[in-house]
Amino acid sequence: MISLKSLMVSTANICSVSLLALASAAQASDAFAQDAGAPQSADETAASGDSAIVVTARRRVETLLEVPVSVSVATAEQLARDQIYTLTDLQRITPALEVSQTSGGENNGGARLRGLGTAVFNSSVTPSVAFVVDDVPQGNLAFPQLFDMGQVEVLRGPQGTLFGQSASAGVVNVRSVAPSLDGYSAQFGVDFADKGTGGAEYGLLVLRGAINAPLSDKIAVRIASQLREEKGLQRNVRLGNDSNIRDVGVRGRILAKPTETLTVNLTAEYNNNRTRGTNFFVLAIAPTGQANSTASNNAFTNPAGNCRMVISARAEQYCSELEPAQSSEVLSLSGMLDLELGAVTLTSITSYRKLDREVVRQDFTRLAGAASARSENLLQNVNQFTQEVRANYSGNGFDVIGGVFYAKYNYDQLPLGGTFGARTPADRVGFSICNAGGTFCIPGAGTPTFTREDTQSTTYAAFADVTVNLSDQIDLFGGLRYTDFDTSLGIGLNRVTTSNRSSIKDDNLSGRIGLRYQPNRDLNIYASYARGYKTPALVVNADPSVATVNLKPELADAFEFGVKYAVTPDIQLEANAYYNKTKNFQSQTQQLINTQLVSVANNIPSVTSRGIELSAFGRVSENLTFNAGYQFNVVKYPSGFLSDDGANIGGQQLVFAPRHKASLSGEYSRGVFGDVQAFLNANVVYKSATLLAARVDPRYRFPAHATIGGAIGIRDAENAWRASIFVRNLTKQREPTAYLANSFAGSIDGGIRAWPVGGLTARVVGLSFDASF
Repeated sequence: MISLKSLMVSTANICSVSLLALASAAQASDAFAQDAGAPQSADETAASGDSAIVVTARRRVETLLEVPVSVSVATAEQLARDQIYTLTDLQRITPALEVSQTSGGENNGGARLRGLGTAVFNSSVTPSVAFVVDDVPQGNLAFPQLFDMGQVEVLRGPQGTLFGQSASAGVVNVRSVAPSLDGYSAQFGVDFADKGTGGAEYGLLVLRGAINAPLSDKIAVRIASQLREEKGLQRNVRLGNDSNIRDVGVRGRILAKPTETLTVNLTAEYNNNRTRGTNFFVLAIAPTGQANSTASNNAFTNPAGNCRMVISARAEQYCSELEPAQSSEVLSLSGMLDLELGAVTLTSITSYRKLDREVVRQDFTRLAGAASARSENLLQNVNQFTQEVRANYSGNGFDVIGGVFYAKYNYDQLPLGGTFGARTPADRVGFSICNAGGTFCIPGAGTPTFTREDTQSTTYAAFADVTVNLSDQIDLFGGLRYTDFDTSLGIGLNRVTTSNRSSIKDDNLSGRIGLRYQPNRDLNIYASYARGYKTPALVVNADPSVATVNLKPELADAFEFGVKYAVTPDIQLEANAYYNKTKNFQSQTQQLINTQLVSVANNIPSVTSRGIELSAFGRVSENLTFNAGYQFNVVKYPSGFLSDDGANIGGQQLVFAPRHKASLSGEYSRGVFGDVQAFLNANVVYKSATLLAARVDPRYRFPAHATIGGAIGIRDAENAWRASIFVRNLTKQREPTAYLANSFAGSIDGGIRAWPVGGLTARVVGLSFDASF
């Protein structure tokens, strides 16, 4: 008897061949498909000139008004206007989304929706918020750079039925600009800011460009690229060096339509990140109130070597004799085939992603002249293969999507040169607590130790999603997804082989069900229940010589009621209320182990998120557009839960989750002479006081504030060119991505470290120019 797992593997292996075989008959089915009126793709619908915003939130082409899902959309126009270049920037487009990436970009993306998301800094932990780019799930390999984007959709609440186990809290669904058969075109743009000029607190250079070329009436190519360089967000005052983060991305897409019924999309993308001088959390609030705070202050502000760093909320300066450095390379390949057979569309999506990260040095303690905690000479190899095959049937009175999915994920941590046990800077491998020259190391825990990690995970899934028209105005929708998951982790200390291998197997049946009521074309009322699932994980213990941490799977029960209303063809309103209870929420605590503050993964027994969301967007007049949103979100630690400082934090708002968040962006333009227009745009994000570390000390709660950005400039009426002066974080708010307690001489000293982010912790002011041909 053939098992479900064997059936899915076989299907995944032969899917592309099967579709190509079917394609040989596609020519004969062309006339039939044309008569049947096969549905357009999202790209084709967007290009047709329809003013309605088109989304693919349910793997179907629907308008934003009619889809029964809470989804926020940022169009290409808004993404360019608000300078959305990274995953962190996305949190400005909707109140529900928060992103807190650290150095090199968290492998799991670092996103949170409605206060829920991945809070474990480990490459093997599945994301709670899935990143999907051009229908390809990014899994644990979300890269922080975005460019040449056509649209971003943010789906709130469990979306696992169609997007898998990485979507227990929601999905960020990204569509890049597709190749066009309509003609040649090119775009070029540059943003530039110089640290110290015009009020800019760090330097920024962004170069972007794209070329579209139809090779025939059936094949088109689009090549896009972006370079983003950020300088001076941090400064090592010992070496006199400013930090430098450089991201380079290149993407090539090929669109081929060999027949009327067969469409092929091929994509290749390369991303490179190089980070120099960016330190792990910088001291932002001076040590105080602890017995050793005076000694700690002296160590940071005037250690051996006369460092004299300035401690401020800007979190700019640190002191280290050795420069932190790391780099990452990501290669992505994907192919998507769509074959239309009358009312049925068959789709095959194959993807392969590979990441190589070299950690030359990461400095955790930053103490010149004293023993500092560092990770050095590490090579992390990550790769992921996915295959999805699905069929979409649109019939009279109902439609159904069903398919199978397979994913294979591998993570390896290896030495990047060096010698096990060596103490000199060039030869140290792994984690150590030594002075820069290696002449002294903390006995025991501070001795250089390399931890070999080998994680392998496999996922098989089968899914189906159905919408049934109960009447002209009422639809019943729902679906199920079965997931079979297994993962294993091997560990080795000071060697390249692994032992002490652990493994976990799990399966789950999740799904959703709901009703949609549309009394007229301008009003959509819906209610739904969804069951979310996030796979278990094995995490290396803070002390790698002891057993691994087994994280239990997350299970979420989510209820939602929403209303969407088109006030006019150009203005739309939306309101929804939600309730989400997550069992075994995957998180981590900060603990002092072997004299160092380290992260320890754990499960919070239960976390509940409930609230309301309001949004409005559209075009008020020919000259004025706007996009506004508000979220009231109550998500608390369970009763009796202990904080990182050992106090009862139960009943307090969850870390990184503002109770109130609002966003407003818009643009006003007016003709000034000839075809030249002047324009003014602005974006404002307000957050109530937000806890940035799981501690009861009120200093870890960043106060309520508003971050303001905008631009003023001129442009051609047809948008052939535009030039502007821009600013982000106009009022110099000092919001970091997170706080971390500071330690000195093996104990907490009362200081607080912060991770600064450009545009949030520091202001940037510069010039921008774009042209289209």
